[in-house]
Amino acid sequence: MQSTTDKILNTATECFFQHGYDTANISMVSRYAGISRVTIHKQFKSKEVLFRAVVEQHFQQHNILLNSYSRSESDFWQETYELIIQRCEGLFNDVSSSLVRANLLHAGQAFCKDLIQSEEALIKKNIQARIEKEIAENRLTLVRVNLSAEALAETLHFAPFGITVSVSNQDNVVFVKNLLSVFKASTLPL
Repeated sequence: MQSTTDKILNTATECFFQHGYDTANISMVSRYAGISRVTIHKQFKSKEVLFRAVVEQHFQQHNILLNSYSRSESDFWQETYELIIQRCEGLFNDVSSSLVRANLLHAGQAFCKDLIQSEEALIKKNIQARIEKEIAENRLTLVRVNLSAEALAETLHFAPFGITVSVSNQDNVVFVKNLLSVFKASTLPL
């Protein structure tokens, strides 16, 4: 059975995804969830706090993959590709309306910037640790690219986002795969 908090968060996610941040409100979540506004307000003091909780829940669910990634001994490039694709999909990609998605992205930047920055720092830290492990195992070198492990981690984390949020009609997943193939080829030990 779903806890009250989970029911509120799941219903809030549906309301935000269908109606956008500006239109959705605690009364709407209350009606859809069948939970009183008072109960919702006791757990989430405002719509902003509820929205932040939805974003935090998304990050927590996807950090399971990040934990697996950081402990793995498998193919660095394949796992980094999978991590980046999963991260590029983002929280709002399943939103069908481009106007609602734009509204949610704006709300995310306005109300969740600290959460997003913390999440990005965690991702970069984990990619950097994997790069350093690959270098120590002599499976990767940064000599030809003249980058530090930190700089490569940041590049691997941010470069694909520009591709995946572009308006190109091309297959963005293929672009990310191609980009990582170039990085892989340029970092193979001699």
